[in-house]
Amino acid sequence: MVDLTVVDLSSDSAIAEALSAAGSAHHEYEQTALKGVCDELWAGFYAAFVLGRLGDFTAASRLAALLEEVDASSNWSQVAAEHVATTLRRHCHP
Repeated sequence: MVDLTVVDLSSDSAIAEALSAAGSAHHEYEQTALKGVCDELWAGFYAAFVLGRLGDFTAASRLAALLEEVDASSNWSQVAAEHVATTLRRHCHP
């Protein structure tokens, strides 16, 4: 369930910033804990990081699934944030 009082889904900037920070933290995790091995479960890491930073505005599994839908690009954090915010807004207000 989406709690709109936790995250303002009309603006995706907070989500984009959290995703960018998650990317940095995840890179460090892959390099240190995984010894350079690519993390196939990256979306769960990002989802947990974002929800830890912004609050439980959706289920971790839902957020991870949404993140996996976004193709890699140079501005992935922004594109992913827009996808998440748009999808969750539609879900809350059909």
